[in-house]
Amino acid sequence: MNTKIHVYDTTTNSIVEIEVSENIAKEYKRTKWLIEKNDSSFYEHQIQFSQLVGGDDGAFENFKEFVIDNDPTYDTAIKRSEIERLLKALGKLKPYERELIEMIYFDELSERDCALHYGISQKNINKKKERILVKLNKLLENSSK
Repeated sequence: MNTKIHVYDTTTNSIVEIEVSENIAKEYKRTKWLIEKNDSSFYEHQIQFSQLVGGDDGAFENFKEFVIDNDPTYDTAIKRSEIERLLKALGKLKPYERELIEMIYFDELSERDCALHYGISQKNINKKKERILVKLNKLLENSSK
């Protein structure tokens, strides 16, 4: 079964009606919708770009319009930066301090399991962990200065 659609004829510079199959008509309508959606999206972005604030020399310097809330790229960059800082700080700990932190936070062992491993009380492990975390926090604060 055929259907009629309207297309632009470049030879006559006018819109003409042609008969095509249902599949062709469906694809044509889908493509037309995508083009219209794309044009609309381009227009919205063009408006944002035209609203940039230029500097004294007319250069575009304010690109905050392009930063969106919850931007995954930005979040990923921040997380990587924080992980790098944390790894550097962990590298500055004494080996037994780093081992305890790795056991608790990376290997997800309980304080009780760590106490059994070291042959000391869970309370003693908790105190050591708290002291190491304070030291780690100071190392992180110093690395951001």
